[in-house]
Amino acid sequence: MNTKYLFITSKIRALLVSATLVTAVLLLFVNQVTFAAISADERRLINIQSRYHSYTQGQLCTTTGSSVTPGQTTGTNADHAGKSILSDAQFTAIKENQSFYEAAAQEADIPWQMIAVIHLRETGLKRINPSNGQGIYQFVSGHGGPYPAGAVDDAEFARQTKLVAEFIKGKANANVEQNRSLTTSATPEAIKDTFFSYNGRSSKYAEQAAGLGFSSESQPYEGSPYVMNRADAKRDPATAPAGTWGQVKRDFGPIEYPANNDYGAFVVYGALAGISTTGNCSDAANGTVRQKVVAIAKQELELWKSGELKPSGNDYHKYTGGASGNWCAWFSSWVYNQAGYPLDSNTPEGRVSLVDNIKIIGEKREKFVYHPVGSYTPQPGDLVIQKEGVSHVNIVIAVDGNKLTIIGGNQGYGQGANHFSNSSVTQYILDINDSVNTGFVSPKAEN
Repeated sequence: MNTKYLFITSKIRALLVSATLVTAVLLLFVNQVTFAAISADERRLINIQSRYHSYTQGQLCTTTGSSVTPGQTTGTNADHAGKSILSDAQFTAIKENQSFYEAAAQEADIPWQMIAVIHLRETGLKRINPSNGQGIYQFVSGHGGPYPAGAVDDAEFARQTKLVAEFIKGKANANVEQNRSLTTSATPEAIKDTFFSYNGRSSKYAEQAAGLGFSSESQPYEGSPYVMNRADAKRDPATAPAGTWGQVKRDFGPIEYPANNDYGAFVVYGALAGISTTGNCSDAANGTVRQKVVAIAKQELELWKSGELKPSGNDYHKYTGGASGNWCAWFSSWVYNQAGYPLDSNTPEGRVSLVDNIKIIGEKREKFVYHPVGSYTPQPGDLVIQKEGVSHVNIVIAVDGNKLTIIGGNQGYGQGANHFSNSSVTQYILDINDSVNTGFVSPKAEN
């Protein structure tokens, strides 16, 4: 080779090496600055490879919004293992059909994404009647037929889409009592339960849910692969322990292991609606203070239910800043701080360690108001103060007549030495007039 070219080549090589070194130094500097900005609590969770949700900044909680975009890479289109739930081709097909889904859903008052999920599962988003005579949405009874095989025009697609919207709405009547209200703002539980009803409510899946630690009576849908397949590691056929996560693969047959590999209806729904398998990201990032509080509490509940956070240890230190002790007040104040409306602006990250102090904050009537029992109808996002030997506090998630659905920390284990280390975040239903209730603390903020 000509020595001139050898010289030029060596110079280029030297420049490339220098550029690489500069890039490496810059990247190292950026990483150090970024890591230094992470709190000690976040760093601990990163080190143990657990998710940390910074709800007020929208991290790990980005919603797909009301429309869908090919190439979506938000957290909600990634499953528990980081794999894409919906492909670009599927997003494109859903986008093309979205106006039909929305028109039918608006009339039936249900989320349009539910229709898209059923369409995907039944006929792969195609506008073609299969040869079995059950139509695009596969009405086994032939409801609304006949359905001659072949492609359909816009008018027929709109007609069938309206039929399935009404059909989905009607299926909610078979849900467990607290999940029968299916509207455009339905809870994730009502949506899961309706998908379960759509698929037939098999008692075999209720038993499977119980085997995974869910209630067979109030959460049977959690054991259904049609609804929850690949929602988390214990419901992913690739990672679930042998003999724990299966599926009925033949009409009237037994559960066979492992389950199929397709995503559950609610998992796909989450990729479209901004609701992950751990809660409602849209409300957590963009809702009112009350909506954020409810959404964040639900997401934390799911982290404990899924096993990402565990009792019998110090995972609850996430809420306490590393302190040990009874942590129901810490949990409630942590949730409010994550919602951007701290209970106490004078303490680190808005932490309040004592239930009585939460009551006092409400009695000051500055940012919060305390209401004695009987003087006020609670709303989602309120804090319910309880006293039965010891003080306790929960977050109100839903109100149905005299029944409150509440989520709280430091629950599920009872009393005893270091019981707080063995407790977790749990949800249960409470009567408004229960004798343990002493009052409610509500935020003054409307947005």
